[in-house]
Amino acid sequence: MKQRATHSVMLGRLLGVLLVATLMPFLAIADAPIASSSFVGAEDPLFENGAWAALTSLSPNGARFQKNNGAYPDKLYQANDHEHAGARTTAVIPADHYSEIVVGHVGSNMTINNCCNNVGPIVRVQSSGPAIDSHYLWWASRSDGVTSVNILYRIDANGTTYTAHELTQTSPVVDGDRLRLIARGPVIYGIKNGVRDFIYHTGPDTTQYPTGTTGMLAVAVSTVTDAMIASWATGPAPVSSGNWASSTFAGTENPLDEGDRWYPLPGYAGFKKTGGFAIGRDSGHNASGVWSIAPPATQYSEVTLGAVASGGGGPIVRIDRSNPGQTGWLLFLYANEPQNSGIYKMTPDGGGFIQVRSFIPTILPGDKWRLTANGNTLDVFRNGVFQFTYTTDGSYATGDVGIEAFTPAFTFQGWEGGGGGGYCGRAARADAHGLYAHERAGGEQRDA
Repeated sequence: MKQRATHSVMLGRLLGVLLVATLMPFLAIADAPIASSSFVGAEDPLFENGAWAALTSLSPNGARFQKNNGAYPDKLYQANDHEHAGARTTAVIPADHYSEIVVGHVGSNMTINNCCNNVGPIVRVQSSGPAIDSHYLWWASRSDGVTSVNILYRIDANGTTYTAHELTQTSPVVDGDRLRLIARGPVIYGIKNGVRDFIYHTGPDTTQYPTGTTGMLAVAVSTVTDAMIASWATGPAPVSSGNWASSTFAGTENPLDEGDRWYPLPGYAGFKKTGGFAIGRDSGHNASGVWSIAPPATQYSEVTLGAVASGGGGPIVRIDRSNPGQTGWLLFLYANEPQNSGIYKMTPDGGGFIQVRSFIPTILPGDKWRLTANGNTLDVFRNGVFQFTYTTDGSYATGDVGIEAFTPAFTFQGWEGGGGGGYCGRAARADAHGLYAHERAGGEQRDA
């Protein structure tokens, strides 16, 4: 971190560890679906008593879904006839939602010039207006040694034409895979067979679709049944519940999920976990928040340090999950340059980090560092012992808790946070060795 005349700014993008809690994952994925179909019977075009409306922007020559104990295109995609079968539900769907398909059959991709048989769920579909048929698409195909297209796209359409924008890579699929694409606030992410496959924050994007409906898309290049969807369902996205969580980062995940607990801050890839450690996925800064809980304004975030020979990182409080840029207060412990450790204000304009309070810490594996927020007061603790306090400018009055790491070399072996905490506030400063119990009012999400 380079010093400025009045305060120092952390350059680059902070990507806080996708904070997680491996304790019994508290996954709030949906109640019963709002709408669903297993495509029993035969029908062309797919209609099911008015349950479906066609996407015309991607099928200029009239390709539609048909059903015959599965849904698949009624026309092939050809070099001079770029036909996609697309359909959206006519059911009323909330702005935060999921679209889920079970892959019935995806055929072999014949040649690189004749690619590919693809199926996918779609979310935030625009059903009217100048951007009609626009959506987010999880485009899935098999990997057979020839070629494949497995990508999360944003599709910008206008009723007659479309443009596809690649957002992030996804993994190949096989017949029988269950793909759930979720739109939650500004975040789009995919769950394959119960495991998070990818996650993408749309905050930095110029074009975004914050609301819409759901549906599905398919393209067949060999025979129409080589792009078949066995079933489809839609419903509400997960919601926050309780106000406290923790994790020991047991198991292996990439990206970090832990029962839909973690999300990356805007512009970041987040974390993975392996060998009992949370590790940044990018070579620079990594930052993540916890959205499985809804902590009160008086809150804390605490990390247990893992490997800390180089790099830096620490806990974050008061992240605004709806902001298109990064937000929050970060306690940054910098192993490379301890004198540049301190409290940083994470700003959404360009991803800046402004140091508001510096100190020189001792940084050791296994140490617990806690940042608490109470009104405009931030307190810092090491292993339960009060270190110092800082009074903020009043920014970020509430929000999520999370973590940040600079380079994969700076890791965490534990995290906890949310409401409560036995040594938040002035009483704890007076008795720095006071209770380390968790005095939590409200729901908890504990480690298993």
